[in-house]
Amino acid sequence: MPNDKKPSAVLDTEFDPRKARPRLKEGLVPEDTGIWLSIEEGPDAGRTETLSPGGVYTIGRDGADIPLNDTKVSRKHAEIGLYGPDAYMVRDLASTNGTLLNGKAVGDRARLRNGDLVRVGDTTIRIDILEGTLPISE
Repeated sequence: MPNDKKPSAVLDTEFDPRKARPRLKEGLVPEDTGIWLSIEEGPDAGRTETLSPGGVYTIGRDGADIPLNDTKVSRKHAEIGLYGPDAYMVRDLASTNGTLLNGKAVGDRARLRNGDLVRVGDTTIRIDILEGTLPISE
């Protein structure tokens, strides 16, 4: 007969957000660089998000920084990290269906470049990185 009881330490553990590292959301990408993601295929096709401030963004279903209405996407599927000039990364967060970058499986992490295609579930996301841009108006 299997033992369905979990140790009491597991049941009593609570997440304390004050002890977690804050995720960066700005100040890492030069001011003259614009970074966007555009959803090319999938239930959210046509949507565009700006990532220009830099930082770390989770891709997933409800509760993610970039929420997707794709049933093949895990709750926390992948992460885009914009750490500074030419340090733009994508990594899979141990998702069920994996993450592809330009058709190849993403392991621990992979570098993002302008025009790259990231695939999570049935959703294809294009990354646009424009360096040395000028503001249209002030």
